[in-house]
Amino acid sequence: MGDAQMEEGDNTREIEVAPALIAVDPAQRSVAVAVGSDLRVYDLIGDCPVSLVDDSAKPFHSDSIRAIRYDASGKLFVSAGDDKLVKIWSTDSWFCISSVCCEKRVSAVAVSNDGLFVCFADKFGVVWVVSLKGDAENQALADKKAAPMLAHYCSIITSLEFSPDGRFIVSADRDYKIRVTVVPKNPLDGAHEIQTFCLGHSEYVSCLDFIHSPDYPHGLLISGSGDSTVRLWDVTLGSLLDTCEIGSKFDRRFTFFLKAELSATDGIEEDPCHAVTDLCTCPNGTSVALAVQSLKGIMLLNCNLSAKTLSMAKVSISLVLSLFCKDFRFSFLNSRQIHAMHGSIVLRHIYALRYRYAWLGKEES
Repeated sequence: MGDAQMEEGDNTREIEVAPALIAVDPAQRSVAVAVGSDLRVYDLIGDCPVSLVDDSAKPFHSDSIRAIRYDASGKLFVSAGDDKLVKIWSTDSWFCISSVCCEKRVSAVAVSNDGLFVCFADKFGVVWVVSLKGDAENQALADKKAAPMLAHYCSIITSLEFSPDGRFIVSADRDYKIRVTVVPKNPLDGAHEIQTFCLGHSEYVSCLDFIHSPDYPHGLLISGSGDSTVRLWDVTLGSLLDTCEIGSKFDRRFTFFLKAELSATDGIEEDPCHAVTDLCTCPNGTSVALAVQSLKGIMLLNCNLSAKTLSMAKVSISLVLSLFCKDFRFSFLNSRQIHAMHGSIVLRHIYALRYRYAWLGKEES
């Protein structure tokens, strides 16, 4: 897509652009970045860009991509967005094996733990499911029609996650709700059994993730919201285990320093918004990385699994600043920490900064 044109006589008007999306292969073989309708993949093993192949009737995306996702094995990748298309890619060849047409724009995607089903949510609040059974490796699937699985009824779904044991699918929306639904034996027949609701957020729920623990096969759910809180849940009961209020946890000196460093170029507001926009857990479940609207960096929380509590980790200013400094360095993480946080927002931001201008063809402003 070409750049959106300014209205005549209004040269200062900002153009609304879809947020850049970043996903990292669980096996650390590749990283995918979506900016607008442009999807780029970088091969981390070969240290080179990947050429995508799409021979479907509607090749590639023609409008803003709103969701991208690897499956648990890293063998499948899903992209979807405002063009009402859900594209499923084989990461071995980066060939589009299926392109599913939707009735509405897509807001979130998820892949079942066994890689046999792809779920996606539309702007009307309906979650659809597509079966990948019978897929011949690296061969195109016949065009498939999605079946409705569950619905939030006119509320935009912001996030979808399967529980670690595959028993539940969890969906969050802009009406402050988190719904926990039992995954049926055949998802194509619809998911009609609601396990529970996780209620407590006072603003839209922006993101979900599961903390994996041997003591909790179904996992502990963690959610972020526009109400500036991160909450820990037991999904089987819908019970709130702990709440971490992000806005009240900022160290004043840390916040003041960031304002002083960034206000000249980034226009930091006097009363910044602390809405949580994204989160991700590390594999051992002891740390949670947060993206917060008012910060151009990452915040880290500690998760005490035995006590089922969340607490703010001690994050140095150099850690956050090094995430977006122009000379880019890994000085704030050693190799063990980088490996432990391989699926986290921390590494997503690292990859974004390292490759954003190198292979997206963008000029740094």
